[in-house]
Amino acid sequence: MRVPRSVAVAGGARYRSTVPTLRWCFLGRVAYDAARALQTRLAAERATGRHGELLLLLEHPPILTVGRHAILPVTGGVPVVRTDRGGKLTYHGPGQLVGYPVVALRSAGRGVRDFVCRLEGALSDTARAFGVAAACRDGLPGLWTGPAGDERKLASIGLAVQRGVTLHGCALNLDARAEAGFAGLDPCGLPGVRVTSLETAGAAPAPTAARAAALLADTLARRLELAAERVAPDDPLFSLPAVPPASAEVASPHGHQPAP
Repeated sequence: MRVPRSVAVAGGARYRSTVPTLRWCFLGRVAYDAARALQTRLAAERATGRHGELLLLLEHPPILTVGRHAILPVTGGVPVVRTDRGGKLTYHGPGQLVGYPVVALRSAGRGVRDFVCRLEGALSDTARAFGVAAACRDGLPGLWTGPAGDERKLASIGLAVQRGVTLHGCALNLDARAEAGFAGLDPCGLPGVRVTSLETAGAAPAPTAARAAALLADTLARRLELAAERVAPDDPLFSLPAVPPASAEVASPHGHQPAP
């Protein structure tokens, strides 16, 4: 989408210009199924050109998600859902900011790898704004922080692309609650990998999801060479669908028990 913008020129004159925008919305805490249904609708609409680039930002209640080619784990206490993204097992829950960009790659001449690099850059910019230095690692999508040899995973990325539009996205750990949710897991199928959060890595105080959302929206828009435009959650475009409360594929009385 393009929105009018007033631009100054020599002599104090102004003219009306248009710039492409990234419209974003912080939705608060949203059930995974409802967020997935909303994202799927928006992506289908984006593929037909009905609106511009979008970014959903939110928290989820505790849930484990598994990529399309990963083996479903046996867990307990937390629902598990199979998704159509890449990657393996990851956790979502309170204390973690989840971002779902709905972006048409072809319209801007972008490839998947280029988009992932820009998303990693936006996550790094956001972490830096909270005083935490973090970077990507070759062959390991996401964001890492800590000294060489003891890097810990701060953010995850898992994408799917349908009809040229991105689905799924990223998750940035904000505080210790998110770390506790990964207890007993191999994050993204990487044995021995430990996770961390902005709080543990040195951000003080721990950032709220709303504050982190605003920063991530701004940094991603800048990385994509777009103008960030905040949209209220009651905008009809972002209305959440009514979905059944439980569509988990696995529920077992044994295994993973993250902290509330």
